[in-house]
Parts: sequence; C-alpha cells; structure tokens
Amino acid sequence: MRFLLDENFPNLPGFLQALGSTTTGVESLYNFDPDLTDTGTPDWYLYLRAAEAGFDALVTRDKSQAEQPEEMWVLSQTEISVVTWRRPVNDPVLLWGQLVAYLPEIHRLLHDRKSSMLFLPVPRLNRDNLKDPASTLGIRAKQQGVSNQQIRDQARMIVATELRRRGEQQRFLKLKAD
Repeated sequence: MRFLLDENFPNLPGFLQALGSTTTGVESLYNFDPDLTDTGTPDWYLYLRAAEAGFDALVTRDKSQAEQPEEMWVLSQTEISVVTWRRPVNDPVLLWGQLVAYLPEIHRLLHDRKSSMLFLPVPRLNRDNLKDPASTLGIRAKQQGVSNQQIRDQARMIVATELRRRGEQQRFLKLKAD
C-alpha cells in the first residue's frame, strides 16, 4: 500500500527516509507535489490527486476532514482512504511511532475497502500502566490459592532450573537472594 502524508504531518524520520518510499510505501506531499501544500488547496483535491497517482490512503492530523461534505463525497467517489487520529497528537515522535506500529493493521483494515475514514486510537501512558512486580506476585498467589512465599519459591525454582540447563547458574548470582 502507498500512503501520502498531508502537509500537516511531520517530516519523515531519518530511518524511513533511508529506507526510501518504495520500501515503506510512505511519501510526503512535499516530495509528491510541493504546489499542493498551498493553504488554498482543498483537501478533497488532494484526495483526487493522490488517488490519480495510485495512493491508497492520505495520512493527516486533520480529523475535521471527516466532517466536510465535499471531502466525504470525493472519498465516496474514489478508491482512496484517509487515516487520521481520533484525538490530536502533537508529538511528532508519537505520531510516527503510532503510524509505523499500526501499519500492518491499517493494511489489513483497508485492504478490501474502496474508501474509508480510519481513526487511529491514541494510546496514553500513565500510572494505570505501571504494575509493581511484587504486588503482582501477591495477586497471582491469591488467584491460585497459594501463599505469596509459595508462588515466589515456585518461580525461583523454574528460573534456577532453566539457568542450570543453560549452564548459567553463576551468571545471575543476584537472583539467589529473596
């Protein structure tokens, strides 16, 4: 699949530039046609030009395009999709990280579609994503109906057995204390 990045999308990171657009399938509007970056160019016109050039999707940070009748009408008449985010993301590293991480799923979702608006979720990292390993062991022990010490001993024995199998029991001496 080929993806065209709207002018509001941050420049390609160095690692993608090094791979080249033929490998990644991602091209920038600036490289495609710099004249289209003019603020007077309607988004629907970008869709037409991108579809004409064989792109499968336009990637943009502007989710308001989904609310514009002209844009939706042109999408319904072409075989191009628009990929955007459900909530604004202002960090270019996060944008690229999510786009690259979601590419396989984007390919799968858009593969058999004529045209679509695809809204990517915005994962957030916060304290709810932190788990204390010792507390998690206690929860697991409770779920299994064993004591905290029993689950620790069982885990230690499995780890020690594997380290012995690998001949590395002396490599991680710190693991022997508990």
